[in-house]
Amino acid sequence: MKKFVVISFFVFLFFSAKTVFAYEYTPELSLSLSEEYNDNIFLAHTDRVDDFVTYITPGIGLSIKSVNSELRLAYSPTFSYYKSNEDLNETSHRFMANGNFKLSNKLSLTLMDNFVKSSEISDIRAISDVGPITKRSELTYNIVSGNISYKLRENLTYTLGAFYFYTDYKEPGFSEVKAYSGNMGLDYRSSERTTFSASAVYTKYDYRPDSDATEQDYTLGITYILTPTLTAGITGGLAVTKIEDTGESDTGFIGGVTLTKKFEKGQAVLSYRQSVIAGTQTGVPTRDQTVGLSLTRTLTNKWNASLSASYSNYKSIETNDVDTDETFFTAGLTYNFTPWANLRPNLTLSYTYADSDDKITNTGDYYNNIVFLTLSLSYSRRP
Repeated sequence: MKKFVVISFFVFLFFSAKTVFAYEYTPELSLSLSEEYNDNIFLAHTDRVDDFVTYITPGIGLSIKSVNSELRLAYSPTFSYYKSNEDLNETSHRFMANGNFKLSNKLSLTLMDNFVKSSEISDIRAISDVGPITKRSELTYNIVSGNISYKLRENLTYTLGAFYFYTDYKEPGFSEVKAYSGNMGLDYRSSERTTFSASAVYTKYDYRPDSDATEQDYTLGITYILTPTLTAGITGGLAVTKIEDTGESDTGFIGGVTLTKKFEKGQAVLSYRQSVIAGTQTGVPTRDQTVGLSLTRTLTNKWNASLSASYSNYKSIETNDVDTDETFFTAGLTYNFTPWANLRPNLTLSYTYADSDDKITNTGDYYNNIVFLTLSLSYSRRP
């Protein structure tokens, strides 16, 4: 029912916008067939269990555009079939709605809804800011957000936003987390190469059955185009986190650096960030420090390669529940077949290595090797 209300609001807002041009409808269909080898399907420290898993993922989407608005809806279930552990077979669900509405020359609105229900480790790892993943459990995740942007001047924009965040694990012992947040910010473009920003965010965490918490973030930032192919982004500020039951508070640095280098046939991104996240598995606010590197390159007209690596440390604030290092490495190679009648097929081979080091209890340590072979088909019919 909640999902129907959200979709209805998106559609109502879109068709209520005044435009002078006809709407452009683009239906989208997709099908993904994957075979995975996973050498540690339960993320166990000892007694590792491996298996082959087959995934079938059909998808359906709809894009609607007008001169002032764009709305996209997409839904894709995934049917997973384990060769030796049939009790793990399941159907995962992913839903996305994204709307961009230009209400006037100065005022614009962006709405987003992202929903995932799955116990597949790859699905949960794809969700940002949920904290370290230590074991297999079905997770229901939903985030709804909205932002209003208003141009005070041609080079000065004010934003006001809010989001609702919900996670719930099926397995007992995990925390249910709800978060409510409001934010405001300013972006000032002083030149074609330099943009300054300032933001303030207030978040209320509702942990069940654990203690609730609040967080206040204040940050300043600058984005500077060093050369036509090199851009640097720097943010820095403070996060004030308070645990409601104990009254204890913590003030720490948040921010980061991102360097983006564009090449003739690819792109490289080097980043560092420190932030406070919900810590959904343990039910406490958690400080996340992450260093990451990603590379993408077009090898030929049909071949594309990608490489990414990251190191993260998660440490709980004002408690000793979490102190975990996680290392990831992923490499992929994609072959794009020649499109035919609006049908675009591609074949991807990828390898992922994950290592989790639990500094509180060694029984939480694990490493994981995953090999994926995926055939993807996508179809869209534009008018």
